[in-house]
Amino acid sequence: MDDRGVHVLDQASAALAVENERLQRELRARLEEERALRRVATLVAQQHEPEMVLTVVTEEVARHLAAESALTVRYDSPERATIVAEWSAPGAAAFPRGGEIEMTPKLAVGQVYATLAPARVDSYEGLPGEYPALLRQLGLRASVAAPILVDGHLWGAVAAGSTAEPFTADSEVRLGAFAELVAQAIANVDARVQLKESRARIVAAADEARRRIERDLHDGAQQHLVSLALSLRFLAQRAEPATAWAIEGCIADLQTALSELRELARGLHPAVLTERGLRAALPTLTAHSPVPVVLDDDLKGRLPPAQETALYFVAAEALTNVAKYAGASTATLALRSHDGWAEITVADDGVGGARPEQGSGLRALADRVEALGGRLTVASTPGKGTTVSARLPTAADRASKISHRAASE
Repeated sequence: MDDRGVHVLDQASAALAVENERLQRELRARLEEERALRRVATLVAQQHEPEMVLTVVTEEVARHLAAESALTVRYDSPERATIVAEWSAPGAAAFPRGGEIEMTPKLAVGQVYATLAPARVDSYEGLPGEYPALLRQLGLRASVAAPILVDGHLWGAVAAGSTAEPFTADSEVRLGAFAELVAQAIANVDARVQLKESRARIVAAADEARRRIERDLHDGAQQHLVSLALSLRFLAQRAEPATAWAIEGCIADLQTALSELRELARGLHPAVLTERGLRAALPTLTAHSPVPVVLDDDLKGRLPPAQETALYFVAAEALTNVAKYAGASTATLALRSHDGWAEITVADDGVGGARPEQGSGLRALADRVEALGGRLTVASTPGKGTTVSARLPTAADRASKISHRAASE
């Protein structure tokens, strides 16, 4: 083989080596992409909080493009986007979660909003506006972004930032493909948030209906019965003895009916719960229990109305079960509040062995508690009593802020 043949062979070998290296890089990138998607899918399947899922998605975007920072934003209007998740490499400047981005056509996220396609900015130098100036101040030089389409509608975007060189030419395509794949995860999260919000609205509507019925009973039927009892007593004082005795019997029956009506109204929604809160309502509840109840309350201030109502009815149902089934000599009712959570616990020293899945009362309460972002648990051991606990967040669910529909519904 002459020198020219050797040279051609060397060129072919070199070209083959370059192509092999390119294919190896693509294979490694695809494998890493698949691993990232599996991690995201696992989080969604385990039903972690939406905020956690979006944070992990954002970190995977940064890992996918070897970026120093990454954001997931939700579009609120043509002019504004909100940062719902962010990730920054150690030592890099972090973006404020919940902060707003003023979009311009010069920004990658602004281009995505206008075109529904991946976009890039290779340099922020000379770009007008406060946000490009902030990016320059943070040391970011370039960015790339891709749209997140949920059910065919533009939900937001994922973006990555670089403090060094601009992103490679294929970064938009890679990020776009990644965004399409993770959009389903975000859609699942968004749907779960909407379901939780819907369940919370149903609970709130039911509570308002209870309060309205209680007010109608108190201001209407009860007042009429009280007025009727006074009129009958006035007649009894002026009637013949036999007639007076008959009227007094009617008054006694009327007082019984009035007492039953008051119990019904209290069971629907006690007025003291609305007017003075959970701490004032619990002593009334324990006073009506045929089993002695020790009340331990360290709650500071009032909770949101939905949380107060849910915890009250958990206590009411648990104490009713103690009286009916536990065979207990005593019970304790504890109310605690710490780290943004409120918890109520009812424990008894009865026979135990309760089966909550066989009772509709606790199942319905569990649905109510879960609709508000909390959890109800029942621990019951034969011979060692039963403990019912409900734990609820004391503020609005932060995860609901991720769904842009929440503010408009």
